[in-house]
Amino acid sequence: MRNCATLVRATLFQSAYRPQSIPVVPARDTPRYNGPVAVLTAGTTVSAGETFTQALIDRPGRTVRIGESTQGVFSDTLDRRLPNGMEVWLPNEEFLTRSGRTFDGAGIPPHIRTPVFTEKEFADNRDSAFDTAVAVLRR
Repeated sequence: MRNCATLVRATLFQSAYRPQSIPVVPARDTPRYNGPVAVLTAGTTVSAGETFTQALIDRPGRTVRIGESTQGVFSDTLDRRLPNGMEVWLPNEEFLTRSGRTFDGAGIPPHIRTPVFTEKEFADNRDSAFDTAVAVLRR
């Protein structure tokens, strides 16, 4: 699965279909960064933030997740308008890592757990997750 960022599997009424690879194709003749990356996550990290975080799990180079677990809300929705005019949104996809693991519902856990956006940190003008990320990347 060269250049695969993530896998997406369509789901409908307890049925799961074969996962499809979602590739990322780097631009030609451009520098590639395979160095360390720190990803800051919190319980407010949802949707595309989780998809991006999950895509970095199997990337070349070291990726360290810092903060709190994400919310576990990945799915796109199938939107439909009913005959009576009401609208319904049904989650219909499951996002998987390249190795087939899902974090749907549970969220993606951090490697290093630290408070994120607490009232005390705001009052003290601190950001322990950011400070931890800087320290980790300097190692």
